[in-house]
Amino acid sequence: MKTAAKVLIIIGMILRCIIPILGIPALVVGISAIKKLGAVRDIGTIRKWGVAVLLLAGLIAGVIMLVMKEDDLYDSPEDAAAAAALKRRQAMGYGAYLPLGSDAYGGYYDAAGGYHAADGSYYPPGVPSADAPLQASSEQLATKDDEVPPAELTEEE
Repeated sequence: MKTAAKVLIIIGMILRCIIPILGIPALVVGISAIKKLGAVRDIGTIRKWGVAVLLLAGLIAGVIMLVMKEDDLYDSPEDAAAAAALKRRQAMGYGAYLPLGSDAYGGYYDAAGGYHAADGSYYPPGVPSADAPLQASSEQLATKDDEVPPAELTEEE
């Protein structure tokens, strides 16, 4: 749909250039809309430009821009799926990256040591869940090299 909108914008600009008073606004709006279609990934911005194209550059191209889905803005289905996943993460308040202290299962540990699972359940500190990843304590992480042998007491005679 993106390509069809671009082609119809160009046709509308050419047809509007027959009358010079209508041609200049059609050229400005049409060129700007074509650039926005190529760069912007926000459907709200495309719809705003669709109204401007509808009024100034071309009726059919403006309607196409108004009925576009967000998936139509991406070149491949993989890009559209990645963008949808990012929007879901942003809607949950995470932004583009996992929150600090989170794990690959979607849960995270809070400052008190409790575990917040991805399904919304909370496990207080000291109560491991069956599906929560194990967290090693500092005693378990210490190796033999880190341990200092006790000093032997020698008595001087």
